Amino acid sequence: MLCLLLGRVAYAEPVVREGYLVVPFENEAAIRSLDWMAPALAVTLAEQLEAQPGLQPAYGSSILEGFGAKFDSLRIADRARDLGARWVVSGGFARPNWKAEIKLRLYQVVTDGPLPDLKLVAQAGAIGERTALIQVLDQALGELLKRQGWLPELPGGEQILRVPTKDLYAMTLYGRALNLLYGYGGPIDLSGAEKLFQRVTAIDPKFAEAHRMLAMVAEERHELGKAMLHYARALDLRPGYYPVLAGLARLSRERRERAIELAARALEVRPSDVEMRFLLGDLEWEAGELDKALADLTLVTAAQPGHLRARRTLALVYAARGATSELATELEKIAALQPDDLDVRMDLGGAYARLGKHEQALAAYEEVLKRQPRNAQVVKFAGDLYRQVGDQDRAIAAYSKLRNLVPDDPRPYFLLGATYLAAGNDLKAEQVLQEAQQFHRHVGEAWTDLGAIAFRRGDLSKATWYLSRAVQRAPTRPKAHFNYALLLNATKQRERALGELKVAAELDPEDAQAHYLAGVIHLRMGKLEEAKQAFLAALKRKPDHADAKFNLGLLEELERRYGAERAGVGSQ
Repeated sequence: MLCLLLGRVAYAEPVVREGYLVVPFENEAAIRSLDWMAPALAVTLAEQLEAQPGLQPAYGSSILEGFGAKFDSLRIADRARDLGARWVVSGGFARPNWKAEIKLRLYQVVTDGPLPDLKLVAQAGAIGERTALIQVLDQALGELLKRQGWLPELPGGEQILRVPTKDLYAMTLYGRALNLLYGYGGPIDLSGAEKLFQRVTAIDPKFAEAHRMLAMVAEERHELGKAMLHYARALDLRPGYYPVLAGLARLSRERRERAIELAARALEVRPSDVEMRFLLGDLEWEAGELDKALADLTLVTAAQPGHLRARRTLALVYAARGATSELATELEKIAALQPDDLDVRMDLGGAYARLGKHEQALAAYEEVLKRQPRNAQVVKFAGDLYRQVGDQDRAIAAYSKLRNLVPDDPRPYFLLGATYLAAGNDLKAEQVLQEAQQFHRHVGEAWTDLGAIAFRRGDLSKATWYLSRAVQRAPTRPKAHFNYALLLNATKQRERALGELKVAAELDPEDAQAHYLAGVIHLRMGKLEEAKQAFLAALKRKPDHADAKFNLGLLEELERRYGAERAGVGSQ
């Protein structure tokens, strides 16, 4: 049962919010001079129903957009389904004996068949004086709600609807302006609508709804400053006027703090408005209020699991918080909603990779490559992952493809060379790195690796040629200095080797290997204390360095033996 909160009367039953639409009323009198009532009655009814927490408008700010002047049940049902509305309110009006007669009809949207349909569930009507048009509409609505079981008797004959104006002429002009705004009986005419709304506010300056419509016209014409002035005037006249609060929040987006304040006030009036909740969450994300954004955006996706914009902003929030697991879950949901969005699949692959889910990451990248086989970025990511999981053959294939896709980019050459080296194919690695020498800015890097290959082969002459030049061409690359130190140590130039290792350690303070090799050289030179300090430095940077532990253990054992021998000599 749908329970409403109407007027000043509150009911204790739980509020169930269900979407509704109001469509233009039909002129059953066939008197053209009454055409103004078709949109005026519908908009007045829709705006008043907006204030009821038991109902959730399924339309946006433009109440009647998308409906024709004639009642077309199939078209209306189809639109209601698309907008998520469960109820449709329609009506008709006539002028018997110069009185105002209004009939209301309530339809339920039926979506369990092959096509959506409308099922008439209640109808009611009322007749009264033309000068009391809103009161007649109010009586018809009250009767309709009671027949549906949504409204008990109101004490003291309390009215449901707010009377926007007591001036029938102002109401008539308001209806004519709505016809021009929505294009009923002719083309849409924003200028004509604006002039009529201005006349309405001149006749009745307290007609808040007319000020709201002036703001909507200005918004449609991208006159945002004017729109904000009209919204502000409407809010002064009718505090808590929800569509106005929402409009001001949208237009204040560039003034983020003000927009957040307005969106929060709007949600106090209508907590169930998903789009306003999204706007608030999005603004909070932009303001860096990640916890608040997370809370509001989670409410949005709980209410509408398919809300893609909210899910995309949620993904940004999770990324900013470093919540990679939650980010991956959110990206999975986005990918399910938009399977053709390859950017999302790329992001998902990255999230999987950071989580160590290499197979899932590769599957995401391979899905992108099926549809974008020449996407160089994804080819590289896939190659990196193949290399990481030890699939050298597929990594080589990926980097080879990448080299063909971006022949002017040096990175594929070095990635391919490093992968060949890891696979033990020095010949292929050398061929690729020889080609990499074409990139003059990176030739020092190529010489570093080519020198390492020559050293591994035992060709010390060629290794010396490459590495002595590499440290000159690439003086800030720790690897060049380390490789040169290996060569110098092998040719018994140990002091020079220690100098290169010192440079390498300064360039990369966290490198344990430079300290370990320094320890080995000191040990061979008989400098035990220096060797001990070097091994300790290596272990500080890499506590599980097995070779450093072993050598340090040998040194400590030598110290103990030497200490025991000295103690024995002293006691004799």
